[in-house]
Amino acid sequence: MGTHYLVDQFHAPVGSSSLIDVRTPSNGQSLVNGAFVVRVPGGVSVKNPVDLSDLLTKKYAGLLTFYAGFQFIVWDDMLDAAGVDLANVSGVVLGDRSTNGLQANGTLLQSVVVPLGSSPTQAIVTWECFTVGDVDPAGGRLERTYTEVAASSYTCEVSFDNGANYNPVLDGGVLNIPVPEQGSNFIIRFANGGTKTFIGSWSVVF
Repeated sequence: MGTHYLVDQFHAPVGSSSLIDVRTPSNGQSLVNGAFVVRVPGGVSVKNPVDLSDLLTKKYAGLLTFYAGFQFIVWDDMLDAAGVDLANVSGVVLGDRSTNGLQANGTLLQSVVVPLGSSPTQAIVTWECFTVGDVDPAGGRLERTYTEVAASSYTCEVSFDNGANYNPVLDGGVLNIPVPEQGSNFIIRFANGGTKTFIGSWSVVF
């Protein structure tokens, strides 16, 4: 499980949004009325972030440190759909402030091409996903709950040669990139065989 930073749902610009609360839930759940969650994985150190932009910078710097031996990290915390290739999606949910995801069964979400600046021979790919559940009693206010779900809820493939070849990856596993497929233009894509699920983030360490 990770640490949940609850972020103001309505502030603009989003990068300067306030951090409302910090929680370490034992069951992966947080009540998020009026906020959205940025999850920091277990084992990643983040100290005293002042706003959302600072939190994200420290989150991914910490994740790079966690995977010792690698030098670079590229990421998308999926706060909006700017990093989604709209020509290669099917059955997706797209929005702002952590509302990007996939509908159930056989859907596809693919990133735009992401330049890496070098051609790695190895990489580690990670991603986070979650569900949102609402309880709306007739005599009370709506309660919205964020729940972490296993990264294995998605199948994931990555390309390092501009989409010419794709390799399946497991969350946090080391991928030895075949020599003919090594390149500096990264694409990640997800498929979902289960219920509707949102993508909290993805990253590639290399």
